Amino acid sequence: MFKTWLVACGCAAAALAAPGLELDESAAGTGEWGYRPESGTAPAVNPPGFSWRPCKDAVGYHLQVAPDEAFERIAYEKPDIQWSAHCPPVTFPAGEYFWRYAALDGNGEKTTWSVARRFTVSSGAALFPQPTTPELITRMPQDHPRLFFRPEELPKLRELAAGPLAEQFAELVRTADKLLENPPDTTEPPLYPKGTVRLSDEWRAIWWGNRTHVIKVADSAATLAFVYRMTGDERYGAAARDLLLAFAKWDPKGSTNYRHNDEAAMPSLYLPSRAYSWVRPMLSPEDRKSIAEVMRVRGRDCFDSLQGGPHLWKPYNSHHNRAWHKLGELAMAFHGEIEEADDWLDFAMTVMFTTYPVWSDDDGGWHEGMAYWSSYLAKFTYWADIVRSAFDINAYQMPFFSRAGDFGLYLLPPGTQHGGFGDLASTTKSENIAGLMAVLAAGAGNPYWKWHADTHGAEIGGGYAGFLRRARSMDNMAAPPSALPASARFRGVGLAVLNTNLVDGRDNIQLHFKSSPFFGRHSHGYNANNAFLLNVDGEPVFCPTGRRDVHGSPHHTNWMWDSRSDNAILVNGTGQKKHSQDARGALAAFHTSEHLDAVSGEAGASYENLDGWRRRIIFFKPHGFLIHDTLCATEASSFQWCLHAKGPMTLGEGKVLWEGKPGHVEVDFAYPAGLALSQTDQFDPPPAASRKWDLNEWHLTAETAEKAARQEFVVFIAVKGAQAGIDRGNSTLPRDVVINLPEGSARVELGDDTFTVNMPDGERHEYAESVPAL
Repeated sequence: MFKTWLVACGCAAAALAAPGLELDESAAGTGEWGYRPESGTAPAVNPPGFSWRPCKDAVGYHLQVAPDEAFERIAYEKPDIQWSAHCPPVTFPAGEYFWRYAALDGNGEKTTWSVARRFTVSSGAALFPQPTTPELITRMPQDHPRLFFRPEELPKLRELAAGPLAEQFAELVRTADKLLENPPDTTEPPLYPKGTVRLSDEWRAIWWGNRTHVIKVADSAATLAFVYRMTGDERYGAAARDLLLAFAKWDPKGSTNYRHNDEAAMPSLYLPSRAYSWVRPMLSPEDRKSIAEVMRVRGRDCFDSLQGGPHLWKPYNSHHNRAWHKLGELAMAFHGEIEEADDWLDFAMTVMFTTYPVWSDDDGGWHEGMAYWSSYLAKFTYWADIVRSAFDINAYQMPFFSRAGDFGLYLLPPGTQHGGFGDLASTTKSENIAGLMAVLAAGAGNPYWKWHADTHGAEIGGGYAGFLRRARSMDNMAAPPSALPASARFRGVGLAVLNTNLVDGRDNIQLHFKSSPFFGRHSHGYNANNAFLLNVDGEPVFCPTGRRDVHGSPHHTNWMWDSRSDNAILVNGTGQKKHSQDARGALAAFHTSEHLDAVSGEAGASYENLDGWRRRIIFFKPHGFLIHDTLCATEASSFQWCLHAKGPMTLGEGKVLWEGKPGHVEVDFAYPAGLALSQTDQFDPPPAASRKWDLNEWHLTAETAEKAARQEFVVFIAVKGAQAGIDRGNSTLPRDVVINLPEGSARVELGDDTFTVNMPDGERHEYAESVPAL
């Protein structure tokens, strides 16, 4: 039996089509979120988040969900939705459903209904309904504090501060005492001087310096306000009030304005909101009004920027994916004092339940790479703490967040010194993410993530957030991941990570392979599809090259975004579509076992001049990797097989030797014959000279001697001096390859859409490749 969930708004169900409004139901394009749930899918959450293309000039939307395509029995209906996305406040019984929507004009009349899209609610889907905004406001403390902790929790928190958490709280008090003695400079951050060149060193110093200045002032106010709330000592409250009022005098349309410098504007949203909620008893009505007026301007500027996309339909602006929950904090703190605050809260919660996170699927991967995974999730965990306290919503019940720590576990086993693909990931080490792993482990109760954090001696952080997390953290046990498969595939982001040892990165052979089916080379995940990287004993050997000096610099855009910076293949010296979501690939096969891993990817759609590029990588653990490439060009072409290393390589006749801290690695270019090998340590263009970096990265090119429309490569990489390699005498290259291994010979048969590995022990592994439409 189905119940009808109908939210009344005075909009007749049989209203005539709204004159002048017409739905645009064209398919979602590049950079668009799409109609969700997609037809024929079974979402991982119940209820799913619904999303559709915004209708120009619409003032609202009407959504219906039914178990029949004729919509004769309505399972859920809401006729007054203000966004082009919605998550119901109720769950659905398992079964098949259809959904449709209409747009509303200013008179409450609606367009004709959209096409009906079918989806399935599975019995195993995570239950995660979105409470209505009136319900959220009822759950939220009507008094302050509202952020991170509730008024009724103060006695217990003070008890902990005097007992089990006395040391942590004493450190907070010492920090607050230092701020009393030496408060931060509250001078308004400067504008860029006239003539400042964007992205120059002078520009960057002001751009980032203004951000750090905002944080110093506003987070100092929050720290003082927290200590005031905990102790009742008005010295701390007065100091927090003074900092907050000084901040409120800054021009919200000036140097910290959202469109002028969003890096300075974002901390201007959430840190003052925390301070305000905690120090509010020390503020006069005039103080509260002056602060609320400034925060209203800042909140509106942020909201307008988010709606400019609009974010719910075009959610791939990287910074917007942390701005929305910062706006949510402001909305909660100023509920009842800023007129638009409840709408901002509704918007933020709609993003959370329908359109977040965008750079992943439920596997826990992150398209933008390890550095941005770490940075953005660390910021989101504060929001997770806040909604759990205020609304009793557990973000870790979301499918993605129940697996988010797997990304860190597999990419950065303890002791690993290179974080893989993506902006800034090359300098991200396992110890850099250990604190986040501790927070994720505490939130999700995951023993493997806790083990990773404990191995590094990491805890859940300091400051007021760390104190509150300790006050609430679950006492979950840690467990090493020795029983888990050593390798993993993150399907949604098109990343496979092959390991021999998850427990100790210092004794691990690790290969990353990327071929992204949806995100392509977009945003901070710009690396080429079908590219790989190799870490040995935690050290980078074959790696993506370059280092971001400043986002959008010549080096960043013309070297790092170019395929020639990756371990990929160029066609006539040209790489893949640069920095584009249209440069798509796909993982075609993946297998992992104790002694053999295999992965393949298709990336022909990433090029303007290729019809196909299939790359297979077979890992004979722990000895080495067989790489087979098949490229089909639109015309006879030359091909350049690129390999980049930390340090110079020794070049021979079709062979390359690399030597470094983890030993030596040999590369055998077995097919085709006659490749011209060359290497250089030059970047074109290099990073800004002012950075004075010595990256020690060398770039090898293996170029074909003759042009061809179809080209294959067969390469074997032997790791740490392993006695393993291609047996040319018994192979029929390029499709029948015999690999000599210490334990015997393996034979690899390479078909067009299948490949087979016959292991020395007689085991036969057959792989069928499947590639979605790109």
